[in-house]
Amino acid sequence: MAVKRPDSDRKELLGYSDRPNTCGGERIQFMVSSEFENYQANLVRLIHGDTNPAGPGFKEIEIDSLINGVYPGHRQETHVGSHIEVKNAPVINSIQSFTVQTWIKPFKPSSKTDQGIVSSWTIEGDGFSVGLDSFGKAYVEVGSKGATERVTSAHSLRAGVWYFVAGGFDNRTKKLTIAVHSTPGWPLQDSNMTTEKTISKEFKINCKANLLIGAKSQVKSPRGNISTQAHFNGRIEKPRLFSRLLDTGELEQLSKNADPKSIGSVLADWDFSDNFESSTVKDLSMNRADGTCVNYPTRALLGHTWDRKVFDFRLNPSMYSSIEFHEDDNADCAWEKSIELDVPVDLKSGIYAVRLRAGDTEDHIPFFVRPKKGAKTADICYLIPTVTYQAYANESVLATSLDTDWSAMTDIEIVPDLYDTYVWDHPELGYSIYDKHSDGSGINYSSWKRPILNMRPKHRYWVTGAPRHFAADLYVTDWLEAKELEHDIVTDHDLHQDGLSAISAYKVVITGSHPEYWTEPMQDAIENYLANGGKLIYLGGNGFYWVTAVNPEQPHLIEVRRGYASSRTWTSHPAELHLASTGEKGGIWRFRGRSPNELVGVGFAAQGWSKKAPGYKRLPDSYDPRAAFIFDGVDDELIGDFGLVMNGASGDEIDRLDYSLGTPTHAMYLATSKGLQSSFYLVVHEDLYVTDKNVDGTNNQNVRSDIVYFEGDNGSAVFSIPAMGASGSLSYHNYENNISQIMENVVREFIK
Repeated sequence: MAVKRPDSDRKELLGYSDRPNTCGGERIQFMVSSEFENYQANLVRLIHGDTNPAGPGFKEIEIDSLINGVYPGHRQETHVGSHIEVKNAPVINSIQSFTVQTWIKPFKPSSKTDQGIVSSWTIEGDGFSVGLDSFGKAYVEVGSKGATERVTSAHSLRAGVWYFVAGGFDNRTKKLTIAVHSTPGWPLQDSNMTTEKTISKEFKINCKANLLIGAKSQVKSPRGNISTQAHFNGRIEKPRLFSRLLDTGELEQLSKNADPKSIGSVLADWDFSDNFESSTVKDLSMNRADGTCVNYPTRALLGHTWDRKVFDFRLNPSMYSSIEFHEDDNADCAWEKSIELDVPVDLKSGIYAVRLRAGDTEDHIPFFVRPKKGAKTADICYLIPTVTYQAYANESVLATSLDTDWSAMTDIEIVPDLYDTYVWDHPELGYSIYDKHSDGSGINYSSWKRPILNMRPKHRYWVTGAPRHFAADLYVTDWLEAKELEHDIVTDHDLHQDGLSAISAYKVVITGSHPEYWTEPMQDAIENYLANGGKLIYLGGNGFYWVTAVNPEQPHLIEVRRGYASSRTWTSHPAELHLASTGEKGGIWRFRGRSPNELVGVGFAAQGWSKKAPGYKRLPDSYDPRAAFIFDGVDDELIGDFGLVMNGASGDEIDRLDYSLGTPTHAMYLATSKGLQSSFYLVVHEDLYVTDKNVDGTNNQNVRSDIVYFEGDNGSAVFSIPAMGASGSLSYHNYENNISQIMENVVREFIK
């Protein structure tokens, strides 16, 4: 069963907001790109996204707003690729003779274009450049008034190997030299390649461009935007610039890590082993030609001198002195502002969007309105997992496996959403941290400042054929509205920034369907909330799982290091597990001593997808007087054997009770899907200690979802229906069903 790809011919009309969260009295901006001459924009409040005719259908409420109206459209430019830019450095502009020296580890040596390593080069061909040509050979090039001269290494460089590279020019002798040394221990055929060329005519370098590390040149577009070209894919370490052509002996010393000051003539010496969380790169020379990272390359990574003893960059930063650049990094689309909303002070807390329409094309740009600090309007807090939305932003794993036979994974026909195929056709919009860069390395960062097209109310997930993440979380909004349960919206970003104060006033906090990515401040806040008597309803699967950081300098960026012992799509190097943004150890919270079982009684157990997901069998604890309020009015023995997501509550990613992982011993084991999950549901990687064929729902007792309830200190309590599909059961049969009844019982009890 291969993928059925729909026609993705869609004229561009899409946008993003400058941040996910706002409140009355604040201003929020929206950036829109349109191929239409004009488009209509309206403010709407989103209630329900799923268009499935078996449910209540799509619901939105138009809001009277000053932003409603017709806007002129134009297509916005997006420029991707990470690099370092050194602006207005007189010491560089005056260069005549020079040597560029650095270590590089190319990931994609062969490319369609040159890959600049260190360059001050104009698009017209003036200046100097050291890099790799399209065949993966190292080059040095000089240009003057459009006349260029180049010399390349004898052999192409290999992917994944550290090389010492030095390229330079002597204005007096007109000698142009490129030298490449392999680092010790690598095969001899790559060692000590040196190529020289003498320019026969008079030649004077004309340096007018900013110096770039990780790219070659820049050009200004007709709209005034700067496009940077010929990006490098791989790691660069200790780039230096000297004011003369160094001789063979001096290069030999530098290749053995000699102090550049002992060589002399240092114009710039950029240090990548400091300020890991920052976009600023310092020049250690007297000239202070500091640089700025653009499109946020990956930092806190091993250099060529790693001793295999240090596994935390904080212990020896000098071993982590490389930066990894990619031609497809996108930290900020940097589009022009199109719409600006002054949020009315009396606007109801909720999930909103700017709806865009032109012709038969429509888009929604969602955003979340919280109450003002200290001014809650309800007893219920619906905690929106915006950090998880950002982690999955434009997830395109399917795009790399369109020819895969998915019949062993699911019996659902795989049909990607039109928004997904649009992202595949427009890679400049950036992918998720589940995806890989074009050079095969994993994506560590995800930005809010770009269109996130799988965060749309009508989006359907390619595996389930139903809403997931944002669209699925509208199931809960719709249910709260249908049950007339007043609630406020608070986002992950609010919780991260404000901590406990963001939720402390609420009697109950309800999670979204997949609160997977959590920062340490968020963990601290929810634990303190419960310790102080709060009540939590966990209505999701695979929650509180990945250690995540919000970059302190650029809070629109999140960072994740995958680790090497968990369910993942790529693997971190064992010595690169610590997040550059905060220094903390990455991976999953379970391996940081904060198992989700300790927090909500359950933790990630399995994942799977099928046309028919099961429900839950009631267990003896469900008849205990402690649980009487939960099952009031529910006589059924089977719970949630229905729903809009795969026709059952216990579907997609599911969590189980496990006392060995920290489930409180007094937790009530109310119901389970044990024995009901199909062979499509597989146990999680971290629970497989040895290779075992018994890994699915038909032969592994850990492949299950368990409904759990327990009380804590100071009147606190936790109730968990831990499956991503559970919220899709709430509106079944016009909200009159046992999942809906149980949820209503718990919510009303918790807010008494």
